[in-house]
Amino acid sequence: MSIPTLPSRLLLAALCLPAGAVVAEPLGQTHFSSTAAGALRQFDYGWVDRDGNHTLSFQVSVAAIAAARRDFHAWRNADLQQAADAELERQTKRAVDDLGRAYPGVEVELRPDRGIAWRVSPPADLAAQQHARFDEAMDRACADIQSDYPGASVRRGADGHFALSARSKDDLAAIERRLEAAQTAANEDAARLVAQAQGEVEHRSARIGQELDREFAAIKQRMGDFKLAYFRERLYRLDASGVLWPDYARIASRALPNLKPLALALGPQLQGLPLHTALTRAMAFIQTIPYDRLTDRGNDAGFLPPLAMLAENRGDCDTKSVAFAVLAHLLYPQVPSALILVRNHAFLGLGLTPQAGDSSVQYDRRTWVLAEPVGPGVLPVGEIGADSQAALGRIVAVVPLFP
Repeated sequence: MSIPTLPSRLLLAALCLPAGAVVAEPLGQTHFSSTAAGALRQFDYGWVDRDGNHTLSFQVSVAAIAAARRDFHAWRNADLQQAADAELERQTKRAVDDLGRAYPGVEVELRPDRGIAWRVSPPADLAAQQHARFDEAMDRACADIQSDYPGASVRRGADGHFALSARSKDDLAAIERRLEAAQTAANEDAARLVAQAQGEVEHRSARIGQELDREFAAIKQRMGDFKLAYFRERLYRLDASGVLWPDYARIASRALPNLKPLALALGPQLQGLPLHTALTRAMAFIQTIPYDRLTDRGNDAGFLPPLAMLAENRGDCDTKSVAFAVLAHLLYPQVPSALILVRNHAFLGLGLTPQAGDSSVQYDRRTWVLAEPVGPGVLPVGEIGADSQAALGRIVAVVPLFP
């Protein structure tokens, strides 16, 4: 018996397009540098938004940058299949070992196709049991005849032949008939022993087959779970339709300690500002990071975790939206946020009270004020690009990041 290998055809969600009109200079990033500082890395930024020129400096641990790139990265189908093959072989081998322990004496083989072959043999001493049962029956028959014919002599030789004598020809003939009947009965008894052993072999083999069917069904289920766990460990999420997405919520949560130095450096520039204005100012820093569609799926998986985005100074729509959500949560933890996914694009929903002119959506009984962190347009909170506005009727998903 064998089970199929793990299906591996998966679709990776593709994002995204820049949003908002490209704003003419001087708005945008004016400076970026990243320099080594021992176990830390020094980041220096300069940008211009509608409120003027800004600069920002902070340091992040080199180990944290490496961990962000390691924890989420492009995956290869070959890696998944290799891991699945190894897991399938491990589970099948365990099934073979368990079978061997449960049925000692059964020959179990793991075939090259990861199927299991088994052979149940009758007892090795079955022939000896047959001979012993036959001999016991004949010995009893001889003893009974000897008792019934006191003057007779009935001796069975080592070769199975009988030496007979009796008082008369009639007694001798009767003794011979008794011995022939005893031999027939003894042979039939030995045959029943063989049939019983064969029945036990067939019953045991059928029971093993049933147990293997159940085990293979369990292995198949576990392999499906293995695929989900494989992606979960790598911060991906496989939805019910088979589309593979970054696990945005877990990535955002993990990024909180990594972006804390950025929030601490930016916070003083926002003091005293109204909440909408402060969030707009913070979002301008993200918007002015150069836009990149991240189409090299062999290296960047179409998404960069927030710290990797800062280190590489580039990002697309979902990358920048998640990074801004993390930054906004560090600065204003009372403000919920959710990633809003539309066809080929993503932007952010903020749990704010809408102001006059704000774009917002109602989703799952909540109001989300919309924000477009992607750039290159430096749009305020509550304003999104025309393409994004047109796509609001076709929302694919709303992913809570910081509910």
